[in-house]
Amino acid sequence: MRERKNPGRHMLPHERKALINLEFEEEDMQLFHCIYENEDDMIAAVQVLRDAPPEIQILAVQLIDMIKEVV
Repeated sequence: MRERKNPGRHMLPHERKALINLEFEEEDMQLFHCIYENEDDMIAAVQVLRDAPPEIQILAVQLIDMIKEVV
């Protein structure tokens, strides 16, 4: 009979959040400004993305890259 190894503890979303740090470059900020046109809305959107779970942040980065290719 084989010994079963414990796969480890599951990481909770708030613990995974510490593993990712989303930073926007100047080009990204210009894109946000183009999309939102209002400085306050742009800053709010960026803050929401920075506070989002890692899965959402990764999706946002992929979408930003796709938008950059089109624009």
